[in-house]
Amino acid sequence: MEHARLTVTLRPGHGTLARLAATLNNHRVLDLAYTISSPGTASAVVRVPLSDAPRARHKLCRLVDVIDVSLDPASAGPVEGPKLPTSRHTATGAARP
Repeated sequence: MEHARLTVTLRPGHGTLARLAATLNNHRVLDLAYTISSPGTASAVVRVPLSDAPRARHKLCRLVDVIDVSLDPASAGPVEGPKLPTSRHTATGAARP
């Protein structure tokens, strides 16, 4: 599955993480990391399937606490999992274990 990584810069406050989680509730969130780097800013890195990225980004931009949302274009790619040998199906290009 291909994914996209969204980096969100926020103003931390009471309930910020809860609002972030509620906003992303209807999307398949693969990873979520939240850190407060200084008293005035926090950041969250959210990994979602590539198909959900535009809608998730739009919803995050509407949050009151959000300063900026950026989509990491280099993040699109297969999800890293256990290092299993894979091969590609010649007709469809789909990965097979």
